Amino acid sequence: MLVMALLVGACSGTPTVTPSPTVSSAPASRAPSGVPTTPLGEFPGQPAGVPWPTDVWAYGDWPEGVDRAAIEAATDRAMADGGLYRVRATVIVHGGAIVYERYSPNSSDGPEIVMPSYSVAKSVTSAFIGILVRDGRLDLHEPAPVPEWHEDPADPRAEISLEHMLHMATGIPWTDGMADPGTDMRRMTATDDMAAYAAAQQQTDPPSGLFDYNTGTSTLLARIVGDMVGSSPDEIRAFMDRELFEKIGMRPVETDFDEAGTWLGGFSADSTASAFAKFGLLYARGGFWDGEQILPTEWVDYTRTPSPANSEYGAHWWLDPLRPGVSYAIGIDGQVITVDPAHDLVIVQLSTVGGDLPLQQTEVILNAFAAGS
Repeated sequence: MLVMALLVGACSGTPTVTPSPTVSSAPASRAPSGVPTTPLGEFPGQPAGVPWPTDVWAYGDWPEGVDRAAIEAATDRAMADGGLYRVRATVIVHGGAIVYERYSPNSSDGPEIVMPSYSVAKSVTSAFIGILVRDGRLDLHEPAPVPEWHEDPADPRAEISLEHMLHMATGIPWTDGMADPGTDMRRMTATDDMAAYAAAQQQTDPPSGLFDYNTGTSTLLARIVGDMVGSSPDEIRAFMDRELFEKIGMRPVETDFDEAGTWLGGFSADSTASAFAKFGLLYARGGFWDGEQILPTEWVDYTRTPSPANSEYGAHWWLDPLRPGVSYAIGIDGQVITVDPAHDLVIVQLSTVGGDLPLQQTEVILNAFAAGS
């Protein structure tokens, strides 16, 4: 599970990946919406008799054949008796209901505690782009509506599309991470207008060829959402609530904006573990929720389709080539929403540290459900 090993601990400091020129996405068809799809498996429906968790989660029985003892032992290790370096929360949703929910004994953790999303927010940003594509307000394959890239007719950045941005393949180099004061991430977050900083960065390679993890790109995508839906943070947040958060009952969600009024969609969509699980369930259900297709199924499939630039990245969702169809919303220090439609499974882990601690727990859970199904 290479992607998790690389990223659970360092999502905001991911090194540039330069794949072989032979790496490409799976053969794609074109849906009527213009969103490519791939045969990655069916999305299960909500089982009869299990209510949608818009207001309150249903709690289900532990599934037969799944090794609970192994998961309990892995969770004990991961939660580390509530120590400094720990998994803070684990929620497992199977068959549309919560079948397992644990919080570390640390007093800072619990079911009502809002915990950081960090880069999990990038997958939320992707969802809002999908909603605007659904409504015909954005086109993935047209030049991205970033005004700074279109001021000069000779600017090569004018060729960057929304798809290039979602794939982190704009050809614009970027240094992510907060540890070093010289990174672009640190410089961007020190400004009052983060999107303007990101838009000012120059391209060094053609788009689509190289993968370079770039929180500035996600910030620009969040500004594009804002430009389409409102002129103030209040209007933008009203759109977010109306089109997504309230529809699935994902509450509370804390979203920060910079001084220029841009939602910080690269790292700010903080919530509780059970609320993050609702976002995961939306994707496990192929974008459908309680009678409404919130996101087109083709869009959800698109987000979990390997991009030409990196077989371990889709459209602001991480992937694992060894588990086709499984996708991961990942933030630094071990924030992970895992979506496994083939086993009707959603896992939420919120942590204080990445690396092996949450990774080993994730692997045990995925393997136990795969073996027991």
